[in-house]
This record gives sequence, C-alpha cells and structure tokens, in this order.
Amino acid sequence: MTYACIECGKETEYKDLLRSKLKCTKCSEKRSNIWVKKRSEAQIKQVIAR
Repeated sequence: MTYACIECGKETEYKDLLRSKLKCTKCSEKRSNIWVKKRSEAQIKQVIAR
C-alpha cells in the first residue's frame, strides 16, 4: 500500500514508513497524521445508485 505525505507529497510504501518510524525522509516531518493512503490506479471506484 502506498502512502503520500500531505506536507510535501512524497509517496512511500508502508514498510518503508515503519522502517523510518513514520518520519518523512523528504521534509523531515515526524507525525503519524501527515500520511494519507493513496488509491492505486488499478482499482476502479464504482458508485451504485438507485
């Protein structure tokens, strides 16, 4: 699963986040709330309406 930093936009894999203890290597922020899960391009979002 890919996560993106909301401060600088760098994309990082989850295992790399755990290795760096949730610290962004680009902007050096170390908070758990700066990471947002990025949807993969292969997944298609479907909306079912009535």
